[in-house]
Amino acid sequence: MTTTDSTADSTAGRPATPSTGETPRAEAAARPPEVEVGALARDSRSLRVGVVVGRQGQTYQLRPVKGGGVWDAPAEDVHPVSASDLLREKVRQANRRSTGGLI
Repeated sequence: MTTTDSTADSTAGRPATPSTGETPRAEAAARPPEVEVGALARDSRSLRVGVVVGRQGQTYQLRPVKGGGVWDAPAEDVHPVSASDLLREKVRQANRRSTGGLI
């Protein structure tokens, strides 16, 4: 006689989300993390780092760290900044200054 072990299924006991059919934990993992206004963020589409100055619906508005024009980025492309992202942006800005903005 075989018995089924419900503990083997990691989603047992968790209701599926009607919109996607995924468990709440899986759906939360699929969403990009929220980035607050004033925080540094990386735009993975343009590979730029900026300060979040606003959000309208699913679009963030970012401006360069040292000032400049604001650009829009879709929410799925905006992520919190890691230390390496911040260093990369500082090097990019230093290179731009040393070449007179030609890079």
